[in-house]
Amino acid sequence: MTATDVQQVQLETPTAPPSETPTRIPTQTALPSATPLPTIGITATETYLPTLELRPLETMEPALEVWDGQPTYIGDSQPGYFFRVKFNPRLWGLTQDSYGQPALGHRFIGYCILAPGGVRGMSPGTQVEHDTRQLGPLFFEINTVLTNGQRQFVTYQAQTADRIIFTSFQVNFVDEIDACLMDAEAVLATLTSIPESQATPIP
Repeated sequence: MTATDVQQVQLETPTAPPSETPTRIPTQTALPSATPLPTIGITATETYLPTLELRPLETMEPALEVWDGQPTYIGDSQPGYFFRVKFNPRLWGLTQDSYGQPALGHRFIGYCILAPGGVRGMSPGTQVEHDTRQLGPLFFEINTVLTNGQRQFVTYQAQTADRIIFTSFQVNFVDEIDACLMDAEAVLATLTSIPESQATPIP
């Protein structure tokens, strides 16, 4: 084989195309935001309920949206009034929890849920820590429910500044507990009353 033949073979040998380095494309992770199963009597084999569906963000979201609902203590509230809280729609989505109750689901903290509710029957071994703290203009009675020293959920009870309604909320969580509570308390600090005729509750 002559040098010319060798050169010709080398030219005809297919060359592998340069490998392309994959480019990372940012994606938006669907975050779980369902209420965990009731904490009473939970064992190490705990199973969470399916995730909630949150309304997707629109292109031009307002800075704050409102959530209106019936107060949980109807007998202690004046008839014809709903509660109203304001929330950042980029952090929270209006939805219903797994029990059909209206709720806010956190968009970035899985299983972080803010819903109307209060402390109900506790199982043996459950402890409740009581506190009173000011959030915004209101003072809330705060009950932290623990099992084996681990926080399970927190309830917040308050009367609006105009003393028209008395209501409570429950915050459920799994991970990032402090961040979940901090964002929930920012919502609760906006609690006011509103005439039922002006309310727009979750259908």
